[in-house]
Amino acid sequence: MTLWCRVMSSHTIPVEDKLETPEERLGRSITLRDRILLLWGPAVIALGVSIGSGEFLIGPSVAIETGLGLAWLVLIGAFLQTIYLYSWVRLIVAYGETPIAMMFRIHILVGVLGALFVPLSFIWGGWAATSAAAATSLIVGDVPGPEHRPIVITMGIALLILTFIILTLGHRVARTLEVFNWLDLGFLFPVFIILAVILTPLWVWGELAKGIVSFGYIPPGVDLVLLGAFWGFTGYATGINYILANYFKDKGYGMAAKTGYIPAIVGGKTIYMSPIGRLFRLTPENLEAYRRWIRIATEELVFIFFIGALIGMWIPMTLSYAIARGLELEITWGIPAWLGLALRELGWGSAGFIFGVIVAILVLLKTQLGVVDAVVRALVDAFWRLESVRSIARNDVRVIYYAILAIYLAWASLAMFFRAPFVLILIAANAANAAAILGVPALIYLNYKVVPKELRLHPILIILNLVFMVLCLVFLVAAVGRTLGYW
Repeated sequence: MTLWCRVMSSHTIPVEDKLETPEERLGRSITLRDRILLLWGPAVIALGVSIGSGEFLIGPSVAIETGLGLAWLVLIGAFLQTIYLYSWVRLIVAYGETPIAMMFRIHILVGVLGALFVPLSFIWGGWAATSAAAATSLIVGDVPGPEHRPIVITMGIALLILTFIILTLGHRVARTLEVFNWLDLGFLFPVFIILAVILTPLWVWGELAKGIVSFGYIPPGVDLVLLGAFWGFTGYATGINYILANYFKDKGYGMAAKTGYIPAIVGGKTIYMSPIGRLFRLTPENLEAYRRWIRIATEELVFIFFIGALIGMWIPMTLSYAIARGLELEITWGIPAWLGLALRELGWGSAGFIFGVIVAILVLLKTQLGVVDAVVRALVDAFWRLESVRSIARNDVRVIYYAILAIYLAWASLAMFFRAPFVLILIAANAANAAAILGVPALIYLNYKVVPKELRLHPILIILNLVFMVLCLVFLVAAVGRTLGYW
């Protein structure tokens, strides 16, 4: 048995005498500017990935089919996903170890499943197909038809190559994603809000407000598969939400500063990334530093991820509902070009169509970047545990990261040939619900069997995570049962 196996089976871990406070890390008092420019960022990446296919395609489709009565489910889903992600981030701050690496502390099978759930949720490549369809709409000036399939595939491959190029740039991969998402969301959020203000009648806002407080309401006859996907893509892919905690590690939150990060090829340098984490000595000073890191992470998760997830789902739902019901436009929904089609029909002409499609491309491209990176990180987390893999890579994690990236993007190119884009997204969203059945029990086990009592989750947080798991299971069973024809 290797030293690594002995370490993991006994739950032992190296101990550091000192945990720096955020102020000590920066060498000064922390201002709001420091928070935004230097500390906040992981939740921006998380939000950027989450504001994508679900919010731009599934949310509007649900709104058109059922109205805004399910807005309450967005509130519940975003809240519980924030709690779930926060719970994993606490482990990042304490150990500097990713959630999947922590799962290996339970059992090798748990770690393997934790890693595999991420690519399995995105294996069909619906994110690649939808971004390609959006780009093709810009070229052909309308919704792509069967005759445009070669163009869609060509654009898809071009965007996958662009994804690879972007992920090679910068000091560290997470920082590149962070900057890209700050710029992208800085454009998209004002655009959606302004369009909603201009195009949405007051009575539609009233419908939204009513839907937000209509707790427990399920529209009669709603498509259960679509409903499961709606729940699955509120926030970020429900049960595999834990992969987003990796960005707090790469940012260097708490003990993560001691365990390394994934650098980029162009602009980065070789960084040793430890296969195991570190725990700080449980002194009063270190515990206070830990709480200080947690407060900053909480601020970021609440003000960026949670509030952003609400706005990101509610506004496109409201806008699409206003266009279809309030303005009584009949256009094709569930496709990337829906906003461009609507703006053109409203009299904005070709300029409106082009603008709407550009918005769709920006929405879906950042999702594509985030999904690809998340899948690759999950597999890196699993393989980097192996001493033989680290030896082959000469302790340069970039060798493994970019090898997996190239393989996954090659697969994504092939996956676009298989099924219609919207169907692929529905499959992925419901698969993500299944991951909660693994993620929540793993989190609770670690909380009570591995984590020192001084750092454990409050019992209320445990209860909320269990509620989250049960709801994911309910939506999963409903969607699978509907697909198999049981109801």
